[in-house]
Amino acid sequence: MVDISYEPLKRIIVREIVKYETAQQLVNAFTFVMKMGQPVLLTWADGVVFAAQAIPPPEMAEEYARGELYMASVSCAPMSDYSSTVKSGNVEMPVIDTSRSPVSKQLAKFLRSKMEEKTSP
Repeated sequence: MVDISYEPLKRIIVREIVKYETAQQLVNAFTFVMKMGQPVLLTWADGVVFAAQAIPPPEMAEEYARGELYMASVSCAPMSDYSSTVKSGNVEMPVIDTSRSPVSKQLAKFLRSKMEEKTSP
């Protein structure tokens, strides 16, 4: 018999959070990246739309083996209700509903708390 176990992430380390006031502003920020041919994946959970740029696990193999995932940057904006796309001007970006993922829900809650914080001048 094969032993199968489930070992969820224990920790996500976010190095940078880029906050936008609207989902449309978030799309505008990634328009140039898309025009250069780079894919952008927007995800949504619990009132937050975000794009996370994880540091690939092979580059941090020991950390990943310990259950740690490093995010180089997470860009986010409030979006109360899920929509399968966000449109800004003539750019339309798909959004994946990840609200069934416990990790995505926790990340969304964390990001929402950071968006609510006042930024000092």
